[in-house]
Amino acid sequence: MPTIIIDSQYYRNQFDDWLAGGTVEDKGKTYYWAAQNSNYGFGWEIEPVTEEDWYDVSEGEFNDIITLIERCLCEHKTEYVFK
Repeated sequence: MPTIIIDSQYYRNQFDDWLAGGTVEDKGKTYYWAAQNSNYGFGWEIEPVTEEDWYDVSEGEFNDIITLIERCLCEHKTEYVFK
């Protein structure tokens, strides 16, 4: 299972939103992601930094990883190892 690392998470007062970014380490590879939460009840929008880096991740794995990242962001964790 992957290790989720949140490198940064901060609130932008002028835009009333949250930004976050980090990495996922899984099976010897590192994948970069960025996220935004506009505080309008839609939750975190999480996207790969560059989709080419995620080419070898299946759609199911990608959806699972995004769910895990969102869980970490909501729980205010900076690193989480899923087993």
